[in-house]
Amino acid sequence: MKKLTLIILSIIIFSCNTNDEGTNETEYSEFITGNLIETEINFMAEEIYTINETQEPILKLKLISSEIFPCVNYTLSTTEFIKGNELIIRFDEIIEPEICLTALGPAISYIDLPINTNKLTFINGNTIDKYSIDINEQKISVTLIENNFTTSLYNKTFRIPENSFAYVCGTNTNNTNIYTDFSAIIEQNPDFIEFEFDGEGRIPYPETTDGNWVNHPSKYYKYTESVEFNSLADILNDYSTQNIEENSGVTISIYSWNNIKFYSWIEN
Repeated sequence: MKKLTLIILSIIIFSCNTNDEGTNETEYSEFITGNLIETEINFMAEEIYTINETQEPILKLKLISSEIFPCVNYTLSTTEFIKGNELIIRFDEIIEPEICLTALGPAISYIDLPINTNKLTFINGNTIDKYSIDINEQKISVTLIENNFTTSLYNKTFRIPENSFAYVCGTNTNNTNIYTDFSAIIEQNPDFIEFEFDGEGRIPYPETTDGNWVNHPSKYYKYTESVEFNSLADILNDYSTQNIEENSGVTISIYSWNNIKFYSWIEN
């Protein structure tokens, strides 16, 4: 009797699982082609700039293969579908570049991420991964529903605040005062208000410099007048001429929310 009961329970459980999987595939059957790429995928929301000019940030979904390829410019071919507030991404193939940029790297692609999206669905062959996503003016939050071949690199990502900029400074060990000296100059302007990204999340600006002897933590500011921000170009030029010696190991970068950049080592 016990054996018969176990057999019946097993049949019921197997039937339920089979029906669930069938429902999952049936729901997306119109998007499934059977094409399969042989790599797992990492992804993240990122605001980027598509031109080297003044431009407001564009929200994208960055797709990154876990497999490393012999050229750094391999790409992922995908097809996207919009179903209400759901973004469906089907992986079609990995594209080898005609001209190889000879450095190791993953295959990478960017796709548009509409701000009204509340669900992400990834299709690879017959495998389907699902996430919920919440996008507002401050942050992008990703929550796992079901995954087999994808991984969200950041569950929360801060948006780039309008009318903001980052002060990014690295120094040598014998001139660290430059970091505080120039931030003090910035803060003399009452239009520049320092702020922090509060809570958990990936910060969209550089958090430090990279490659200096001392990589100081970045500072973030908001402003109301564009003319005040633009004045930082001349201020940085003057300060660099008077205080930063060539090859002294000092770099100052200012990155604005709309892709304007000022650097200590060139004439801005």
